[in-house]
Amino acid sequence: MGSAPRRVSTPSASIRMFRVVLGTLALAVSCRVILAATSYEAVTFNDLVERADVIFVGQVVDVHPYPLQVRGETVIKTRVTFSVADPLWGTSSLVEVLDFIGGEWNGVGMRVADMPTFAVGDRRVVFARRDRSINPIVGFTQGLLRIERDSTGIDRVFTSDRQPLSRIESIGAAPVFAPQQSAMRVSELHDRVTRALGARRRR
Repeated sequence: MGSAPRRVSTPSASIRMFRVVLGTLALAVSCRVILAATSYEAVTFNDLVERADVIFVGQVVDVHPYPLQVRGETVIKTRVTFSVADPLWGTSSLVEVLDFIGGEWNGVGMRVADMPTFAVGDRRVVFARRDRSINPIVGFTQGLLRIERDSTGIDRVFTSDRQPLSRIESIGAAPVFAPQQSAMRVSELHDRVTRALGARRRR
């Protein structure tokens, strides 16, 4: 019998409303929890490839928070636009747009514990789903990898929390400290994804 799936804990009260006061973020007195998601299942590299509807390497070109009315409540979402540099699966577009719950709009914000955040210029490897959800990334943050260029000009792969990804099998495993130089090259990740997609197509 296989072992139970590992789960990654997140803080309770994971989504909170807050207001901007005098240019700082402060919790309002009437702060209320909208939703709580306390854990998510760890996924492997094969899980990412199998579950993703779209896989690409891209750069963030726009981050746009906006309000949405849901059952009389104002929900804030953030729309992230990527320029696609390497479409690997499920897209042939030059641009991909993903929506995430949470963000700041008109002095009011919504925070989600462990929700990915983005800035224009970020380069990412994205494994995402097309269905509607609070977060389209497969495995919540695990299917969102960072690309950073080292001192020699080589693009390397890091986890969403900036840990070097030295081997693809490390996805979903407990983090192990490793030097930045041990992070795999983007070209190596591309090759592994391409091979895994080939196996997916043959099934």
